[in-house]
This record gives sequence, C-alpha cells and structure tokens, in this order.
Amino acid sequence: MSRPDNIIAAAPLAYSVKGAAAALSLSTTTIGRLIAADVLIARYAGSKLLIPADEINRYLATLPYERE
Repeated sequence: MSRPDNIIAAAPLAYSVKGAAAALSLSTTTIGRLIAADVLIARYAGSKLLIPADEINRYLATLPYERE
C-alpha cells in the first residue's frame, strides 16, 4: 500500500523550549528570557515546559515590521 503524496502534517498545538526556539529562529536562552519576562506564557505538562502555538503566534504579532 503506498502513501498519498498530498498528506499535510498537522501543526503542533504546543512547542517545547527547543521547538519554540527553532520555530521562531531564536536561541533557547532567548525563549527562556521571554518566558521569565512573561512575554511568552508557558505551561507545564508534568515536568515538561510547553509553549502553546497560539502563544507563539500572539508573540509574533507583537513584533515590529521594521528594525528599530
């Protein structure tokens, strides 16, 4: 049985710190600082720190269009 070529992967609902850093092209240190400053809101699933995808999108919407 072959797989169709048009399968689209579902977007993640949440990201790890490493995943959020990769998605935003930032360092994990920067993600940690944004979380500590309450700029990005993270949640815990047990001991795993997760950043909801909508929180990443909200953060992106706050960024300027041009360099300051």
